[in-house]
Parts: sequence; C-alpha cells; structure tokens
Amino acid sequence: MNKEYTINCKKDETVLEALRRQGITIRAFCNGRHSCGKCRIMLDEENMSEVTYEEMYLLTDEENAMGARLACFVKPDGGDVDSLKVTVLDMLESEAPIQTGTGDLSMSFSIGDLSFVAIDIGTTTIAAKMIKGGEVIYTASRMNSQCSYGADVISRSESAIKGYAEELSNCLMDDINAIIDELPENPGNVIISANTTMIHLLMEYPLAEMINYPFRPYYTGWHKKNFMMDSGKILPWTILPNLSAYIGGDVVSGLYFCDFTETDKVNLFIDLGTNGEMAIGNRQRILTASAAAGPAFEGTRLNVATDVIKCMADLRRNGIIDENGSLKDPYFDEGYNYKNSGMNDYVTLYQKDIRDIQMAKSAIRAGIEILMKKYGVTALQVNKLYLAGGMGHGLDIHSAVEIGLLPKELESKTVPVGNSSLAGSIKYGNSGFDDSDIEKIISVSEEVLLSNEKEFSGLYYEYMQF
Repeated sequence: MNKEYTINCKKDETVLEALRRQGITIRAFCNGRHSCGKCRIMLDEENMSEVTYEEMYLLTDEENAMGARLACFVKPDGGDVDSLKVTVLDMLESEAPIQTGTGDLSMSFSIGDLSFVAIDIGTTTIAAKMIKGGEVIYTASRMNSQCSYGADVISRSESAIKGYAEELSNCLMDDINAIIDELPENPGNVIISANTTMIHLLMEYPLAEMINYPFRPYYTGWHKKNFMMDSGKILPWTILPNLSAYIGGDVVSGLYFCDFTETDKVNLFIDLGTNGEMAIGNRQRILTASAAAGPAFEGTRLNVATDVIKCMADLRRNGIIDENGSLKDPYFDEGYNYKNSGMNDYVTLYQKDIRDIQMAKSAIRAGIEILMKKYGVTALQVNKLYLAGGMGHGLDIHSAVEIGLLPKELESKTVPVGNSSLAGSIKYGNSGFDDSDIEKIISVSEEVLLSNEKEFSGLYYEYMQF
C-alpha cells in the first residue's frame, strides 16, 4: 500500500532518518545499511542526491525505470528541505497471513466473565485475540512497526543504544494502541508475551549488556502495572516473564501452553520465526536454546515460511540445487523463478536467498541435536515435537525432514501448535491469572548457549548439506 507524506529533511540526514524522526515507519529490514532494498520511495523534489549504481542494483528494472529511490541512500543535495513530498511505495503491511491460530490443545476453563486481550509481540509480526467468558470474540494482527529499524533484534538494539530507544518503544506502543482501538469493546486486562528484546525495547530498558558480553538482560521478571492508553482509559497489563536474553516470555508461554509442567514424557518444542528458539524436557527438567534463524523463516520474500521448506525440497529433488545448496546453471547467475503455492505470482530465488535458508536450517538442526544429546535422549525417545510459529501452520513435515531441518524419527511425532505464545497467554488469562505453572517452568529450566558448545560448529557445517 502506497502512502504520501510531506516531511522536512535536514541536509545531513537520509530520507529514511527523516521519516523515522517524524514518526513514519517503513520497511528497512537492513536498518539503513544499504543491503535489503526495502525502503522504496518516490520523491517530488529535484534537489536530492543523485542515484548511485549501488542503489540501482538493489532496485528492479521496473522500479529504476519509474524513478523509484531507496530512502536510506537519498539526502538533500545542498541545504535543508522544508517541504519534501515522499510517496512510500511499500508501507508496513503484511505480505502473508500472520499466525494467529492457536492449535487444538486445551487452554483451560474460563473463570467467570473475565475479559482480556492476549497479545504476542513477535520480532516481525504482532498477533492478538480478545477473550470474553472463555471465548475468542475478536482476532487482530499487524506488522511490527519496529521493522523500520531492522529485521532482527540486534539491529534494533543497536538503534536503541544509539539514541532511538524512545522511538522504538513508541513503535510498539502505537501498535498495541492500534490493536486495542480495533477491538469491539474495551478489554478488562492486557496480557503480553514476547521475546526478551521486545520487552526491553517496549520498556526502554538498557540493552548494552544484553547484546554484548555478558549477555545479561536488565530485567526478566513479571510486569504487572497499569498503562494509560491513547483512548485515555487505564488498563492493567501483565507481561509474562523471560528466562534469559535469548529465551523470552514467548517461549515460556509456549511451553506452558504445551503442558510441559504436566508430563513426565520428554517432549521437544521448536518455535521457528525470526529467532529459532527450542526446548526439550518435561515437568522435572527443561533445557532451552536459541539459534539465529534471521528472517529466512519469517519475513522472507517467499512470503510463507511453509513455502520456504517445500521450495528447497523441490529444488533439491529436481536437481536445481546440488547437495551443497548451489544453484545449477543457468540459474546460478539469473536466479530461479519459483511459484508460491496457492498463489499466481513467482518469486525469483537467488543464491543468497538459498544460503540464508541453508544457514538457518543448519543452525536449527544443530541446536536440536545438541539439546537431545545434553538431555540424554535420542530422537526415537522423544515423545512429541511441538512445532510453533508461522512455520508450523501447514508445514510439509516430509519436506522439512527431506532437507535435513528435522530428524526423520520425528516426522510422525510432530504436532503443529500455531502461535503458542499467544495461546499460552490466553491459557494464562483463562486460568484466572494463576502464576504457579509459569513459575514452575522458569524454576526447572536451564539455558544451553549453543555458541559455547564445542560440537556446534561441526554439526552446523554437517547440516548445511541438503
């Protein structure tokens, strides 16, 4: 969706920086590093810097022909521009269905006529459901406006440290307010689950020690406080606790939803989004880990994460890529046109796209193998694999096994659970805000830092193969 703005732009700032300064968020997955080509704009102003070859390379032939520019490149050619007309060619609208489904597992019984909205703040997307009397009465979703500051949590954390903390917090507050304004009635409570970085950015907590050694969060506990909304209404918020810098309240919520506190059987949990979090265990002991998947499984140009996996399996099966993930001629230079399932358009996949997916899947698989070994079980001994996140919806499990993302022994044991972070928040609300099971998950959980494991690099390179 295109949208027009009139802004001012200072002589030493890019149009992207000027848009951000004036509260306008657009796609900028690389955080202005001149690499993603997402911040596409049209300008009604001649006194701007000339287009560069690097900028032209990131735009399509059609975009170059129509005079499109990238906001992260363009600056005023001279002094300040007081009235710059900018048309943003691609606002932060979702290119794919946002995962709001919450699986079929039990979410407990409602206590009375309790009303609340459960909100899952993901790195890329935000999903919400309003519950009244134990029933879902409204579902909402939107892109996370922080995508204007980068696709990943590190880029956004660095932006916060450099002075954009308030702007990043405002992005999330605006998103939350927009969702609440959309609801058919005011909820009695707000329940939020999110990864640790999202909570730190929302609350404007210091981030320097979390993204650098000793990788220590400023705060990981519960938040239970009242917030003033844009409507003027004061609402009580509950933000679920985090485990560590890398294992957030979204994972805690997912484990709670999947009844990890209720079973002696060893289960595996994987949430594949922008960050790949996983856990293994039961009510007595849980090991957790996080593998950097990046935007390969969420926010990819293939739109739907399911297609990413099926696409790689198809390419390998048909000999378009070899076991090393290299595109065969003539596709190596030109790319390969792959048709999205259920859609009429094609996406051109280049070697870099395949490498991104390859690195993400090998990191996830290596993490799975290390967690199982440290827990002392094999894939055959795992009772169930709960697959959460957008990728779990309609995933071709056989393709995931075929490309080496999942062990073959888990193919028949995989249970897609949708947005388990959102589902866990709903379950918590329907329990009457009973903290005990979530506290139990935290008390029996231990984090495994994959980067500290000697076997990780070897397994990573092993599972790079298709």
